[in-house]
Amino acid sequence: MSYTMSLPSELTIYTVAELRARWLAWLSEAVRERATGGGSDSCLVDAASVAEVDGAGVQLLIALDRELGTAQWPLQLVNPSRALAQALDHLGLASTFASAATPGGAR
Repeated sequence: MSYTMSLPSELTIYTVAELRARWLAWLSEAVRERATGGGSDSCLVDAASVAEVDGAGVQLLIALDRELGTAQWPLQLVNPSRALAQALDHLGLASTFASAATPGGAR
């Protein structure tokens, strides 16, 4: 079993506050389940739907990666959309967020 969360189509300054609250709840639940022995060692973030991303969205991904690292889980970004893959590449973060699956589009 793995914990999976899907990113919305817009990962921008206009959506990060709401998304952050949702991520923290998701992470808290995953950590709680894992602590009781019912959890998994795998946390996946499905990024196939991301059509628009900006610096605030990338910062939120970095924050989630750090929080997961604190819980000793690496962030596994799966199916990154072309928009997200390009943004991460332009910022020099492609290797930081190496995906567990093929990007949704060619780079």
